[in-house]
Amino acid sequence: MKYIKFENLNKINLKKFLKEKSISLRASQDLFKKGIIVNDEVVFNNIQLDYGDIIKIKIDEEELDYKPITEKIDIIYEDDNILVINKPSGVTVNSKNQISLSNYLANYFQENKIKAKIRLVNRLDMNTSGLMMVAKNKYAQAYYQKEIEENHTEKKYIACVEGELKIDQLYKIQLAYDEISKSYIENKDGSLAITYFNTVESNCKYSIIECTIKTGKTHQIRASLKTLGHPILGDKLYGSSYELPRFLLHSYYLAFNEFVSQERIILRNIVDFKTFLTNL
Repeated sequence: MKYIKFENLNKINLKKFLKEKSISLRASQDLFKKGIIVNDEVVFNNIQLDYGDIIKIKIDEEELDYKPITEKIDIIYEDDNILVINKPSGVTVNSKNQISLSNYLANYFQENKIKAKIRLVNRLDMNTSGLMMVAKNKYAQAYYQKEIEENHTEKKYIACVEGELKIDQLYKIQLAYDEISKSYIENKDGSLAITYFNTVESNCKYSIIECTIKTGKTHQIRASLKTLGHPILGDKLYGSSYELPRFLLHSYYLAFNEFVSQERIILRNIVDFKTFLTNL
């Protein structure tokens, strides 16, 4: 039997404590019905917590929801509640009717006796590589997704774009899906996408741009850079004129507050795009 174990560091009641851990009202009600362990005693109601109290929440065992397929995955960070992996380019994360990253994760879960569904905290496009978060239980998934929504999680990408782009700017654009082009385009009625762009390296052929996303909109980096007139190299959907095995976008930096301890975790995974640039 597995538990998530927290130490309380505030004068607070149990119901509010659970809410601060991003546990929903419905999930809290279910936990109270089953019982929550506080200092090794099972409680069924909203008690007052003291500093140093130990709270344990039972994690129910689950069946895998993807077929396990053997493939090595590159794990950058792991604890009892989350994995951070380096997703390769060229694989979808959870597309139906085709082999995906979720199948590889299911194999890892099976081999390591992690009895849980595959819960992707964030997603990357098929041809985008880099850091991705995978929760090992529903409570961790809810917590990390809320952290992303409230901008407590910092995500940075490296993009290699066509032409010379010198930029140091918080870029805002409203994007909406266009059925004709099957892409996201600028539209005054669209959703606001905010990205901070900063040039790392630039010449007449290409520029390497650091992209810090402030909103989690689909294709926001790709669509924004196209609108700026500098599509990502190899990104044919968003206007690149170059044929490459992949487009040159990589999620290289991730910083987040760990679910239980609240320790700030900072991860970096650098990619070298130089091999793709030699023949430009």
